[in-house]
Amino acid sequence: MPQTISIPAPGFGLRQKSWLVQTRDHVGEPGSLGLFLLVAFLVQLFSNAALILPVLGVVRPAQTIGGLALLLLICQCVVGGRKFEFVLPDGFLLTGFVITAGLSIFSAVWPAYAFEACLDLLKIAVIYVLILNTVSSEQRLRTLLWTLVLCGLFPALGSLWNWQQDIRVEGRAAWVGFFANPNEMAYSLVILIPLAWGLARRSTWGGRISLGLLVAVFVVAIYLSFSRGSLIGLGAVCFYTGLRMKRKIARVAIIGLLLAGALAGSMYWSRDAGFNNIEGDADFKERLTTYQVAWSMYSQSPVLGVGLNCSSVAWPLYAPTERLSHHKWLITHNTFIQALSETGTAGGVLLLSFFAVVVYRAWKTSRAAAVPESTRELAEALEVSFWGFLICGMSGGYVMSWFPYLLAGLIGATHRIAEDVPGEQGKCV
Repeated sequence: MPQTISIPAPGFGLRQKSWLVQTRDHVGEPGSLGLFLLVAFLVQLFSNAALILPVLGVVRPAQTIGGLALLLLICQCVVGGRKFEFVLPDGFLLTGFVITAGLSIFSAVWPAYAFEACLDLLKIAVIYVLILNTVSSEQRLRTLLWTLVLCGLFPALGSLWNWQQDIRVEGRAAWVGFFANPNEMAYSLVILIPLAWGLARRSTWGGRISLGLLVAVFVVAIYLSFSRGSLIGLGAVCFYTGLRMKRKIARVAIIGLLLAGALAGSMYWSRDAGFNNIEGDADFKERLTTYQVAWSMYSQSPVLGVGLNCSSVAWPLYAPTERLSHHKWLITHNTFIQALSETGTAGGVLLLSFFAVVVYRAWKTSRAAAVPESTRELAEALEVSFWGFLICGMSGGYVMSWFPYLLAGLIGATHRIAEDVPGEQGKCV
């Protein structure tokens, strides 16, 4: 029998009015090949293998693996008779954002550039759908979470190696690909730390020690990135994690370590831009300027914006004259303002609503009494991780980053797994 979920209408989370949506049929349950392809894709995504070994660029391993996974899903749905999974309203909101981003091409300051960005966003949306349709059990969810945490070693160790070899970006640790941006590298590791905590809760002592060492490597790489926004995000996820600990002594220990780490970190901070004298910090003022410029873009193109990913190339058209002598292009250091400036009111509202629904879903699933405790623990870890992204996103432009959408897919999959508890369907909506 197909299973259903209850979708409240009109308000998400209200149970008075609802309609049922058929979500799955156990006929044609996804096989292990789809999971294998998804794991391989994540390894390729984090490792940047095509950049390290240019010969792989010919076959484009990430795109090839993702395409094979999508083809497998289509075959299973068309030939195998399995139902296509789609979590609502998250899926509709993301689909709407992708469509709006496509429409923004027509108002873009550089249509070809916006078109390429839309293709990348479409790839991200495809992986989101693949996660929803592949992660059908808690065991599979744990497999993907372990994959993500272990893959974090690629940017972490790569950044530490570059640091040791004195290969730095303005004196900051970074790696290659999208990890070549110190802020992007650091925030991607911040969101992995709560996932490691979630996995450690039911791991053996050996597993916990291994995860602890991984987290230590992540923290060192984050610190050497000297990304203030990511360090604030790191402090927030650690503090929130500490509050969610069941044992009082564990909560006190986590918060104590957090305070000690903040004190020790300030003693060895070597970047000119720090946390003192923010008012006179040129870098901080520059970020405020990007907000003002992005708001000008939105004010002049309030419907569809200046085009997806085009806020940086539009900088010379909107920036104050005195700033043009220092920078020809700057990105908007705020994900939410970036979304409004690039895709207008339509895209901005859809994306922000998507983020809000995703974090609410994780929060609700982690507190549903009918859900097994082990699943609730993973939902809790994903919730903290997504909060880490939201906090880091306040000082970084991550609309086109893979990681929030990967987390959103995993949160949606966790919700479906919780809904599949026999006799308890619909109780965690």
